Amino acid sequence: MVRRPLLAFLAGALVSVLVAVVSALAGGSDGPPRTPPSARSTGPPAQQPMNSARPEPKPALDSNFPDPEVVRAGNTYYGYATNDSGKNVPIATAPSAAGPWTRTGGDALPALPGWAEPGRTWAPDVSARPDGSYLLYFTAGRKGTDDQCIGAAVAASPAGPFTPDARGPLACLDGKDVIDPAAFVDTDGARYVLFKQEGDGRKSPGGLFLLRTTPDGTRPQGTPTRVLGKGADEPILIEAPALVKRGGTYVLFYAAGVFYSPEYQTRYATATAIGGPYTKAATPLLSTEGYGKRITGPGGADIVHDGGDSYLVFHGITKFFGGDHVQRAMYVAQLGWANAAPVVRGSPVRYEAEKGRVYGARVLRNVAATSGNAVVGYIDNAQCLVDLDVYAPTAGAYLVRIRYANRTPGGRDPAEHILTVNGAAPIAVGYPPGGPTPLWKDATVEVGLRAGWNVLRLTYGSGFAELDYLENS
Repeated sequence: MVRRPLLAFLAGALVSVLVAVVSALAGGSDGPPRTPPSARSTGPPAQQPMNSARPEPKPALDSNFPDPEVVRAGNTYYGYATNDSGKNVPIATAPSAAGPWTRTGGDALPALPGWAEPGRTWAPDVSARPDGSYLLYFTAGRKGTDDQCIGAAVAASPAGPFTPDARGPLACLDGKDVIDPAAFVDTDGARYVLFKQEGDGRKSPGGLFLLRTTPDGTRPQGTPTRVLGKGADEPILIEAPALVKRGGTYVLFYAAGVFYSPEYQTRYATATAIGGPYTKAATPLLSTEGYGKRITGPGGADIVHDGGDSYLVFHGITKFFGGDHVQRAMYVAQLGWANAAPVVRGSPVRYEAEKGRVYGARVLRNVAATSGNAVVGYIDNAQCLVDLDVYAPTAGAYLVRIRYANRTPGGRDPAEHILTVNGAAPIAVGYPPGGPTPLWKDATVEVGLRAGWNVLRLTYGSGFAELDYLENS
């Protein structure tokens, strides 16, 4: 790529003057929505001091505690899991969502209903009811069949024991699996249960379903409605729904893949109505690759609110025993909300360069082998820059990964961009020579981010390089 002619250079200089006058123009990202300019302008224009290292993800319960569910009751947090060690619904407790967590050795559901087969009790969900009692949804095998069905049980305390409803399953389908229940109460008080239902091809496709229940949550009220199906870019199947509402937006978390595979991942979709249509995020929220293989197969997520903070509770594979026999430990990660988009500490969020605020450079479309098929190029003088609004759930040290291609003519010279975070001291980010055929590569730098929105600016340093995206984790 060659330098632009003088006229283009002068145009770039004029743009830099406009930048000084107009501090923010329309932009965006493929991750969290762009924050309003007023929010970006608050706080000191400095990089957050890195007074602590990036947290290394470690299990909150380093034993088999799959499909974790957590509720808060007073000053105690109760955790529940898929059957293990002879317990239908194992229990753990903690003084806060972040822990420390301790297994109690108890069983929240010591007696199963008559229709349920022992040893196949999965994915519990516990929620409070207005009268002070607690409702437990659980998956269990139906006796004499290969079916999985959803049952309901009630207790006066979150510790149980929960007494199952004797009238039969809440949701079931002959010859098919109905699993992974999740309770949801809307702002108007209407109560629902979401679940994964197996399909039988085009006639009745599987996916995630929504069912309104009676006010006490124990019986169906209406018929299930399919709200989400598997996408072409998602592995095998989707399951494990969990729904929250942020303002006027419904955020539906779910898992994709099979639980015993490293491909297992957590995703989300959003809608303005509970029944959809739901729009899926472009990339996984949690994945093995996203965590740099420090957590394997993160899925089965649940959302917990701890006062002013939020956490995502999920399981990850810690041991493989062959086939579908694995040990899944419980993890707890800080969860931030960039408007209605979830951001998890330690898992990357992608920000497309072409959706930032681009001054003096050009957005190049239909670029093969790139994220979004678009990049920012012609960052070739001091008046060229790209601003991206990046969200951090908490203050501290983060890794920023920059996807670039070194286009310096000849392929033998390095290139460089200058990175500034919230107007702090510049950081030189070097890009090695691209070679005869430049390939898209990654450069990683550690920066300090403040809680909430941060402005990351990339400007010209030397050589010629194009930008595809940034990720922070």
